Amino acid sequence: MSEAENPVFVRGRVPESVRARFKATCALEGRDMSDVLKELIEKWLEEHENPSPGGKKGKGD
Repeated sequence: MSEAENPVFVRGRVPESVRARFKATCALEGRDMSDVLKELIEKWLEEHENPSPGGKKGKGD
């Protein structure tokens, strides 16, 4: 994210147990939950916005 870009909220639903595990693991690693989510979203976008050669998109397609 560039300095000029304003952060926004992204909402989603996961089971409470998943959120608790995510929160605890982020805390154990000294990571901010928002930073980890941003990394995961960016990785997903890289994989899905730039399809691999041969026309295969990946799992689930």
